[in-house]
Amino acid sequence: MQKRQLVVMAAPGTTAVAALREMEEKDIAFLPVLEGHKLVGVVRDIARGVILHSRTLVCDIMTTDVHTVAPETKVPDCLTTMYRARIRHLPVMAAERVAGVLSVRDLTGSLIERHERLLRRLHDERMTLLSPYPSSY
Repeated sequence: MQKRQLVVMAAPGTTAVAALREMEEKDIAFLPVLEGHKLVGVVRDIARGVILHSRTLVCDIMTTDVHTVAPETKVPDCLTTMYRARIRHLPVMAAERVAGVLSVRDLTGSLIERHERLLRRLHDERMTLLSPYPSSY
């Protein structure tokens, strides 16, 4: 599993250029927008708002219809939410604070690891059934 990284966030009054620089520096495509500790929006498609519409502040380009999940939400439920909402990132909220951000890549990797473990276990069980008594050398 990939090492956890600190969540990079912005304030609504941050300039779009500063947000874009931060996203470039951290190599991220998703930026939660917080007012104090409250999640008020997210920045996903910064280029469209800045270049096509000449918007200069994060509050002018952020999306306010934000889908979130709790830390205990299961991977399949997260993926279902993302698929239905047509999004690639989900903020994880714990006690009304952003605890992290899940990406499609994170969740897909988790599913792949889970299926690989299951396949190894099934293979081991199959081998035990085919050869229940280990040879004694």
